[in-house]
Amino acid sequence: MNLNLLRRWLKGNGWVEGEVDDADVIVVCTCGFSKKQEGKELELIEKFGQIKKEDSELVVLGCHPRVNLPGLQAIFEGKTVPTDSIQKFDEIIDLPRKTTEFHNHLVSFEEYSTDPKVSRYFRARRFFERYEWLPFIKVPRVLYTVPSEKWWCVRCSMGCMSDCAYCGVKHNQGPFKSEPFKRILAQIQQGLAKGYKEIALTGEDLGAYGMDLGAGCDKGTGKDMVSLLEAIVGLPGDFEVNIRFVDPVWLLKLWDRLLPVFESGRIKAFCCPVQSGSDRVLELMNRPYTFAMIKDMINGIMQKTKVRMISTNIIVGFPTESRDDLRQTMRLISEVDFGMYQVHEYEERPAARAAQIPEKVDPAEIEARVRIVHKAAVRKHARSLFI
Repeated sequence: MNLNLLRRWLKGNGWVEGEVDDADVIVVCTCGFSKKQEGKELELIEKFGQIKKEDSELVVLGCHPRVNLPGLQAIFEGKTVPTDSIQKFDEIIDLPRKTTEFHNHLVSFEEYSTDPKVSRYFRARRFFERYEWLPFIKVPRVLYTVPSEKWWCVRCSMGCMSDCAYCGVKHNQGPFKSEPFKRILAQIQQGLAKGYKEIALTGEDLGAYGMDLGAGCDKGTGKDMVSLLEAIVGLPGDFEVNIRFVDPVWLLKLWDRLLPVFESGRIKAFCCPVQSGSDRVLELMNRPYTFAMIKDMINGIMQKTKVRMISTNIIVGFPTESRDDLRQTMRLISEVDFGMYQVHEYEERPAARAAQIPEKVDPAEIEARVRIVHKAAVRKHARSLFI
């Protein structure tokens, strides 16, 4: 989304996109989610630094400055802009129109093109959307939480309040911050006025919305995720809501109050990243729930409410994970009503506590386990095409 904002900002000031070796400004948008992706981006940064014009400005946007600063500094000495400080570009490039004049509510294929796994799903969804005018073509449920160019995206929060042992998000995006309640509603109404039919609420830890503002989610006081969703589904218009992402902890905590929202028919789909089906591994990950709790909750939502699909993420190869732990994780596919699975191999992230666990799973074994889980997930995805 930040990349799209920058495109609109530069074009709004009369700039055009060109080749790297002839550009006046080069922006590399980075993500700290994947170690492999990080490596590719560092290679690009180094390459662009070598081929750019002498007087051109190379700027690194996103997570790298906070996730892997030593790795970045080894190849790059230029300017950086963190994910939560996009307005810093106004200081780097002094243009008449400022970044604050341009909205940040759309996604594009270019943002996902460097990750083969995500771009494959993105292209698939775009294909179905392109031909939805045909009566026998519709987007399959398995793709409901895949980003779409037809979404109107509204960021509700930045950062994460959890403290998972494997993750670097908490370290690269700073303290958790909720966007103002009224601003979110105003931005959604703006999208509806433009004719958008699917609103995507974005945030790394949306379930924690309002917790930094002193909201009491246990007692239903203040502005938390439930009160936000209640206000959104109560807005007039013909639209659906897609939520990215809601941690299982918050679903469990807010369960009773969330059910009426899920029964409204307005919540189309959401992603609930569970990560493992092994209670032992979940404890090591610092994920405070069990497989049984997840199974009851997800199956209950899918069977008792109008939510049409819930997707999840699975991490394979977490330190000390055994083959028995893997078999327990496979239950997330065979016993839980998730409609789509993103399977990731465990990767060590700087500052994450899991990196200090000495009993690592062999990389070749991790790859083999990923293939096992991915194959089972694909079979379930395929079956869903005919439901």
